[in-house]
Amino acid sequence: MNVHITNIYGFIQDQELKKKQNIYADAAHALGFKEMGIFNFDVSTDTENELSKRIDGIISSLQFNDLVFIQLPTGNGEYYDNLLINKIKAYNTKVCILLHQIIEYEYALNAADLIMPTSNEVYAYLKERNYSNVFYKHNINYEFELTSNSSNILSSDFYIKKYLIDAVDQLEEPVLDEDVIHIGFGLHDKDGHYSVWVGTVMQSILEHTDSRICFHILHDETVSEENKRRLAQVAHQKGDVIEFHEINSAEFECIKDRTHGFTIGTMFRCMLPDLSKIVYLDADIFVNIDIKELWGFDISDYCLAAVADEGVIKFHIPNILYKYPEINRNQYFNAGVLCMNLKKIKQRGNLKDMVVEFLVNNPEATYPDQDALNVLFHNTILYLDSSWNQFVYSHREENIDTLKKGIYHFAADVLVLYSNSKIDMEYFKTLCRTPWSDYEIENRVDGCIGRLNDRINQYEKMIYRLSMPGVKHIFYGEENFMLRKLFDSINLSEDDYRVMKHSYNQDGDILPCRDLQVLKEEKGPLIIFVLYESDNFTAIQNLEELGFENGKDFFVVARFMSFLDGGFA
Repeated sequence: MNVHITNIYGFIQDQELKKKQNIYADAAHALGFKEMGIFNFDVSTDTENELSKRIDGIISSLQFNDLVFIQLPTGNGEYYDNLLINKIKAYNTKVCILLHQIIEYEYALNAADLIMPTSNEVYAYLKERNYSNVFYKHNINYEFELTSNSSNILSSDFYIKKYLIDAVDQLEEPVLDEDVIHIGFGLHDKDGHYSVWVGTVMQSILEHTDSRICFHILHDETVSEENKRRLAQVAHQKGDVIEFHEINSAEFECIKDRTHGFTIGTMFRCMLPDLSKIVYLDADIFVNIDIKELWGFDISDYCLAAVADEGVIKFHIPNILYKYPEINRNQYFNAGVLCMNLKKIKQRGNLKDMVVEFLVNNPEATYPDQDALNVLFHNTILYLDSSWNQFVYSHREENIDTLKKGIYHFAADVLVLYSNSKIDMEYFKTLCRTPWSDYEIENRVDGCIGRLNDRINQYEKMIYRLSMPGVKHIFYGEENFMLRKLFDSINLSEDDYRVMKHSYNQDGDILPCRDLQVLKEEKGPLIIFVLYESDNFTAIQNLEELGFENGKDFFVVARFMSFLDGGFA
């Protein structure tokens, strides 16, 4: 491992800053540090590409896992300094900022593994703003000279060298693998919003733990460099680690048609890094508990720790359970929160190969990788209590005054800012503390207003169809909580029925189910209420192929039902 230090050259108005940096660089040279020379210039004269190439030249001697002392400010402005740090961090380096003046560079200060103030004034500033990565008077009573002619820098060459040596020792302290909690996410992000969700989960984790975290982002080419930078900014705010693992989506080419209603990113959990254990989380999660408690469950005798799927227990049965009746409905787990014993899983084979093979051989699987994991590992699961994976739509009313500890899952749900529930409000506040808050706040507010307007619009269109004499009510989907709630609001007649691509009737159903094709024979006025997730998320497409029009002949239940009843608004 090499140790580097930056040093400024050229004409700079702040000669005192230049003097400080030169003094520290001279001390570092004596210790064998390599110098990265930075010339002061008018950054605005460079294009973005020219500036990037200029910095690449400065850091050309850098190798992976090196240690870099960056003296700030460089005199070239915040954008330059942030770009410099971002490029250096890309080499998986440890970064220590020698901070000579007060700067409000939030990204730079959060990205550093250590911040070393070189004056009492700077130290007081960092302390006031609660930066947790400040290195100050460690193992020695450093003396900051208070006389005006020394500008508060460390008073002697000896103490400067000692300060630098102690910082190197601190950064080189080994972190044992068992001391680090590994957390993984799958990320496919064509429109840029999934990165925001992942970043918000990460932020919620970091705000509830003091443990060392290593985030693993399993992603494809759809994740932008800017979103990678922002995800890294979240991870680095407390000195934690983030690793990006690029996945080739072509690995799942043979099953790409099996992921209706899901992004291909859900499959990336099958290609986790070579670790012994990891916590895997979906992007629509909010963590309101110390993740160390989940990590602490003993799963040495199990492949997975998970929570029984609340939606399956209460509302519907996945198709796969009819093929594998040995898996009890109450034992089917949700894969949005998993603690995975990768060592034990590996003993059974390659996880990706096992899941892909399962999906090829089981076309009836509705929830691709989740169905596969349930069948493949059903006899080696440690079941956790429901607090570790609570569906938001079922728990909003329980969390009006205070938010209970646990992990909340926005499964098939959205943020509802007018719900009066602490779940939604705490999630929104956490999002506002992420690097995406500049535009995402407006986006979320607009989304809530848009869904309310859409709900009103749906009702306005429905009234006309419902008022037709002799209109027949047809419902597309398996009977569940939402449909039965709808039944209570409509005067059902003996002619009303349900449809699915292939009819399926269960004991206790209120309405009979018929094959979808019977709709071709309907002649009189009708209105169809559809659960969009029916028939493996093809329900809307199936109706449109039969010639029915969305918003006229059929209506998506989730668009007009209240969020309290499982709807979007």
